[in-house]
Amino acid sequence: MSSAGASLIAELESAVQSGSKTERVDTLRRITDLFLSTQERLSAEQIDVFDEVIGHLARRIEIRALAELSERLAPIDNAPPGVIRNLAREDEIAVAGPVLMNSTRLSNPDLMEIASTKGQPHLLAISGRRALAEPVTDILIERGDLQVYRKLASRSDARFSEHGLSRLVKHAEDDDTLTETLGLRLDLP
Repeated sequence: MSSAGASLIAELESAVQSGSKTERVDTLRRITDLFLSTQERLSAEQIDVFDEVIGHLARRIEIRALAELSERLAPIDNAPPGVIRNLAREDEIAVAGPVLMNSTRLSNPDLMEIASTKGQPHLLAISGRRALAEPVTDILIERGDLQVYRKLASRSDARFSEHGLSRLVKHAEDDDTLTETLGLRLDLP
């Protein structure tokens, strides 16, 4: 292990054991920087180590730092999966939003569970994802509001079940903007 690596491990142990919030946030940033600079070369086992370390630190930091972490990790295809799932389940939308909209690490079951249990800001973030599957859009249509319906209708890569599409069309009866957006979809009969 390099001296920089050994120093970072010692710093991590110190930050977790007795460090201030500022020290924990700084350590989290440095570890996240290390992950981001090496992520393309990491094995699954190494990503699991980062998942554990980042997750451990993330449980002990403030919302603003979690939101920054979410922004940084959301677009990374091989981001630590446990960290991503935890960020996506945060009540604070500034934390959950970036990963809900962008992370490929979230599975359809993850998205369905979050869409079933969280509020409108989370539903709106999910509705902005690329390539939404029918089971996810069904829940979004069931629980969402007008903003969610409009966002879904505007996503050409969102897929709808017959039931979901029927419900979306029903909601469009009361909203001209939604009606117009649905009318522009090429996949509607």
